[in-house]
Amino acid sequence: MKSHIIFKMSVLFALTAVVGCSYLDDADTEDGRLAFAKLVKDPPTTQKLERLPPIDQLVGVSRSLAALDCIYQDSFHNDRDADVKFTEHWQDREGEKVLQLDWEGNDSLVIWFSPGGCVIKGHDDESVMNPVVTPFELEEQEGKKLYPGLLKGFPKELKGFLKEQDFNSENATFVIWRKTDDVAWHIGPITWPNRKPNRWKSHDGSDDLLSPLTVDAKAYASWLQRAKNRKVKVADIEKVFRQEPMTADLLKRLDSHKTIAEIKTEFKTIGYPIVE
Repeated sequence: MKSHIIFKMSVLFALTAVVGCSYLDDADTEDGRLAFAKLVKDPPTTQKLERLPPIDQLVGVSRSLAALDCIYQDSFHNDRDADVKFTEHWQDREGEKVLQLDWEGNDSLVIWFSPGGCVIKGHDDESVMNPVVTPFELEEQEGKKLYPGLLKGFPKELKGFLKEQDFNSENATFVIWRKTDDVAWHIGPITWPNRKPNRWKSHDGSDDLLSPLTVDAKAYASWLQRAKNRKVKVADIEKVFRQEPMTADLLKRLDSHKTIAEIKTEFKTIGYPIVE
């Protein structure tokens, strides 16, 4: 009987290790990105750009998402499947910051902040607008073959983004931009495909890929509690979204398995304040 119980516990532990993932994990998992996206009410899309926060707020959101991912990266996150990175000083260039979200090497989101403004580029592998598999005729834009209209009107002040190899703009299914002095976000004059989207509600996958950018503390805490069995309070998640300094006490209340010493280096890269 004892050996039977031990065996069952071993199997349970193994299964837990397998399904331990982040909101960036496979779309079909009950505790992965699909479950997470459902908690985000009315997410921004390329057809609902007004839902995106302004640039300065988006910097804070990006930093907080990366900090939370670092905090729960031990069992909450599988490095082989997904990654969330925010670099406060991108390539040591003045005023440049970057958020990179990568879903299993397939779907991805890049947000580039610069003195001239901000660019958001997404790639949904199953999108009908994916330049690799799209049935539509591609258009030469800024030296890249993309879905027609994607980069039309792209401002010269932000073209440094298109030259950055790490951003892989050649596979974009959507590109959004906003100059520093703009009052709104913009996309090119796109004629949307006259067919049903492959997976999400939007043809370009923007409703899924952009959903983390407007998640609130209540939804994030709810997902941690229900999908990850983390004992967290909304008020403590709110502290991270407000970028209050991370302390050992707050880290403990967030139910992380890490110590201040273990997150120190990554928090420095993220630019998140920490008190040792």
